[in-house]
Amino acid sequence: MHKNRRGPINKVFLTIALIVVVIFAAVLTYFTWKMPSINQSVTNTAQTQPKANYSAIKKNINKKFNQNGRVVQIKEEHNINDQTSNKPHTVIIIKLTDPQTQKYLKASYEAVQNNQASDDQKVYIHSIQNIVSTQAKKLANNYDVIQFVYKDGKKYVPVASSQKHKDLIKPVKLSN
Repeated sequence: MHKNRRGPINKVFLTIALIVVVIFAAVLTYFTWKMPSINQSVTNTAQTQPKANYSAIKKNINKKFNQNGRVVQIKEEHNINDQTSNKPHTVIIIKLTDPQTQKYLKASYEAVQNNQASDDQKVYIHSIQNIVSTQAKKLANNYDVIQFVYKDGKKYVPVASSQKHKDLIKPVKLSN
């Protein structure tokens, strides 16, 4: 019996196989370098949600509350997770900074809460709530919030808080 010998390697087959391997390696290298930038851009767009531009609303709020000097400070915070919504949202916070106005607002708001407010105090609180509610109707969605607060000791007390379609703090009812 004689042994089966392998024949000579076909040079054409070997050349084609080498070319295919080189092309495969080049394509693999190309996509490996491209993939991190593609993955990174997908990650970045998923993390940064489009933020609504509320500069016009903040400007209107500033006109309403800061007519006679700097009475309030307006701050916009993004990606807030709190009890008002289960989605991250934007909160525009209107902080009362004037000490005299804070004293009057605190007295008026506490009187309203205790059902002992005069008509002037009710109108004062109602007007703040009305401004906040009116500006909230201009928000981009129903998750974002506008909130008016004053500082009482170390904590902030919300007087008015509204979303686009609802008031989170019940508005003061005026006597007819």
